[in-house]
Amino acid sequence: MPEATNDNGLKHLEELIRTATNQLLTKQEKVGYLMNPDLKDKLYGKFPECFISLKKMGRDVSAYLLPLCNRAGIIDPEVIKISYAAVGKLLSDQNGMYDINDLQTILSKLDRLKARYSKTIPKPPQQAGRKAVVTRMFKNIKKHLVTVGPKDD
Repeated sequence: MPEATNDNGLKHLEELIRTATNQLLTKQEKVGYLMNPDLKDKLYGKFPECFISLKKMGRDVSAYLLPLCNRAGIIDPEVIKISYAAVGKLLSDQNGMYDINDLQTILSKLDRLKARYSKTIPKPPQQAGRKAVVTRMFKNIKKHLVTVGPKDD
């Protein structure tokens, strides 16, 4: 039982570190990986939940991956907008390479994600805001390590 708690604790710690890292990345660092297929495949191997698979019609079994996350593996509204625009272009394409029903299903899923993650939160100036978020994340990490750390039994 303690092993399962420790496993959950490590996952929580990884999520806190990823969130803090996300605040330090610039926009180019967040979405620049989309231009490099090797980095995109590497991220897909590490975080498969960060992509939506879009399969072609017919005998071609290859899939196109629509990203949801930035380079740090965190769902990012800017990346969702990119995928949303790509699906919109595919819907207007008369080529018939992708199933319209699948595209509309993916578009509705992206709509929900976009509405959920694009809520604007008032922030202080850029540098101070980043520092505040990272400081808070490190405090959360420290608090988590104290609660999960070795017991004095």
